[in-house]
Amino acid sequence: MSGNQHRTSARSKPSDAMSDSRLHAARKRLNESVGQEDAIEGLREIVANFIGSEEMGLFLVDRKTGIPRSFWSFGADLEGHDLAQTMGESALGQVMRGEFHVRGSETAHSGATGKIQVFIPIRVANTTIAILAILRLLPQKSGFDPSDIELFNFLSNEAAHSLFRSSSAENKAKGTGLGR
Repeated sequence: MSGNQHRTSARSKPSDAMSDSRLHAARKRLNESVGQEDAIEGLREIVANFIGSEEMGLFLVDRKTGIPRSFWSFGADLEGHDLAQTMGESALGQVMRGEFHVRGSETAHSGATGKIQVFIPIRVANTTIAILAILRLLPQKSGFDPSDIELFNFLSNEAAHSLFRSSSAENKAKGTGLGR
């Protein structure tokens, strides 16, 4: 695995109390969401306030084709965006298997307009059902740190439960009824 990719199953301890409080606040925000729209708004708040980006998108994985399709975006027009072309088939395959992919830190800064910086698999029952793509970072954010990696792990493993709470997450993982 290259230096700019990380396994979601490889959890490291949060580096400090700030990291613990960010994870606690993110967990609380998602757990208290009411419905899919509120969960998506919670996801947007977490990415904006804790990761440092106001450009993001959520791609749902089509159960029949396995192709991620744009579902929602904020701050960027990702309608019809082709993740396989952006990432390359190999990187997309890694994300589909549950690894998140972070582009090199030299492109993660605010000057990297329009380029997706991190791809986070959203998983249920060891199945990637969606991908969260985070684009350009805010000017005050120079790159990702270990506490961001902890947050990526959290979102990968727990966001689906809030996003798809209105119907069985297990059925979502099996591919029934994913949709707006």
